[in-house]
Amino acid sequence: MKKIGISLLIVLSLLAALAACSSPGNALSDETEEASSPDCSLDLETAGVSFDLPEEWQDTRGVFQPGYGVEIDPGSGIYLSALTYCAMTEQKYNELVEKGGDLTEEDVAFIQPRMIDCVLVYTIDGGRTQEDLTAALEAYGLPAEGCKELGSAGEYSFFCVVDPFADILDSEFVFDEGFREEYDAILEACDDLSWIRVYEPEEIPKAQAGSALAFETTDLEGNAVRSEDLFSENRLTMVNLWGTFCGPCIGEMPDLEELNARLKDKDCAVIGIVIDVPSADDSAMIQTAEEIIADTGVTYLNLLPWEGMDAALPSQFVPTTYFIDANGQIVGEAAIGARGADEYEALIDEVLASMER
Repeated sequence: MKKIGISLLIVLSLLAALAACSSPGNALSDETEEASSPDCSLDLETAGVSFDLPEEWQDTRGVFQPGYGVEIDPGSGIYLSALTYCAMTEQKYNELVEKGGDLTEEDVAFIQPRMIDCVLVYTIDGGRTQEDLTAALEAYGLPAEGCKELGSAGEYSFFCVVDPFADILDSEFVFDEGFREEYDAILEACDDLSWIRVYEPEEIPKAQAGSALAFETTDLEGNAVRSEDLFSENRLTMVNLWGTFCGPCIGEMPDLEELNARLKDKDCAVIGIVIDVPSADDSAMIQTAEEIIADTGVTYLNLLPWEGMDAALPSQFVPTTYFIDANGQIVGEAAIGARGADEYEALIDEVLASMER
């Protein structure tokens, strides 16, 4: 079982908050606007958790950001949510958000030690106990000490850990003047957790294995592409949904280029779909996508979205990757999140093996 660990949690928090990995409609800029509203609720519907921030927290020096809201491992039945305190001014936070995938190494070095998950919430399904949860969290290397039960909704139970990084707060995090005092005051207010609202999680839309795709679209240069021609060329096609706003998407593209070269011997291929280009007439967005493709050295085919794509290939988070056979049918489960070439190739080998059974 893969251990997530504290250091990776910090990186995940960084990516979730500043790499804009949610699909358009759940973009970080929307959450930032919401965070400044009088009635501030930061919602993670896929985990059944909402942080209804107390009134005194709505005019803080630092910035609050909800994070994760996803299953910690496919099939685990355990969902992780976080309320992250960003020990930086709203002006600085917004400057970094606007950079999106253009964050520099200096930006990352500034951000990472100033983003602290002050509250973690675990959602667990199937009527399992707190002891079951604790054992699972230990196996994953996730903080479990001081876990408190928040309540239940339907078949789900909810547990909370306040100040999960207390033992490394002084060594791993940076508080500029005034932020540590504010963070400590926030933790004191967490004696009362009534501002955390729980409910049955919303199911993330997924395309079912065996569903057939049929569409017509264009590549970035305007050349017509039909699904039946596209998929019939290979035994299996890996379809990677990505966005120009998504740092992890862009970060994995050199690996996808390497993977595409490897896959030729397996009669497989990689293609990309740029989900945030609204139409072939949006020359500015197409140019942005083309610049990213050039900068990352990608030569595999990239397509524009088509009407009905959201229903055919749902993606609440990007990157999301589907596997399509030569008949245009979805095979296996979608892969959510960025991976390296080796990890993707291992997934493809599993899918190919399943096709032979």
